[in-house]
Amino acid sequence: MTSNARKKMLERVKAILAKTMDNGCTEGEAMAALAKARELMATYEIDEKELQDVAEKAQIHRTEARDPYEIKSGLSVNVGRFTSCKAFRDKEGVINFGGKESDIIFATWLLDTLQRYVMRSLRDFQKKRAKEGEGNSNYTSASFVVGCTARINEKLKELVPINWATTQALIVKELNMSLVKSRSRGKDVHQGSAMAGHRAGANARFDKPVSQGGNKLLK
Repeated sequence: MTSNARKKMLERVKAILAKTMDNGCTEGEAMAALAKARELMATYEIDEKELQDVAEKAQIHRTEARDPYEIKSGLSVNVGRFTSCKAFRDKEGVINFGGKESDIIFATWLLDTLQRYVMRSLRDFQKKRAKEGEGNSNYTSASFVVGCTARINEKLKELVPINWATTQALIVKELNMSLVKSRSRGKDVHQGSAMAGHRAGANARFDKPVSQGGNKLLK
């Protein structure tokens, strides 16, 4: 087995061992994961020390600055919780993720994917309004986005690991981060557009890409 293949196997075993009841698995799922991990450790002669040696160090990654309708800003906090990262905005208002590289890769991909989904849904909504003879203003468009991101956030909150707060606290401590809480501003919305966005947000997906697998590196 090559060193790269060995590293991937170690990462696989660590991921399997992370499937615990504390992380939201049932007792049966946790026991099955533990049995599988032990089987792989025996087969490839992996010990506990070797697993500890491949532990990833936390880092910070800055996402792309472009954020139409503040979609990323509206979704980043719960995307961070869902992917075991800490999301925050820097002094320029750009979203950053702190955490392990593999988690940041997933978080960045998911945030970009959800942003594209919201924009596609918005264009479909605008086309529908135009076809029905209704105008499209920044007010109705922004209201649709508010409704769509609100529904996506609701779905993300249902899926976040139960230990997300502990994970984020450890990230903040390891990176010695000093964060200031910001207040979110309430927005006046067009109710019909917001409701249409809320319905569209129900169809958003959060699947990890099959080809992701940690092969892509952060720049």
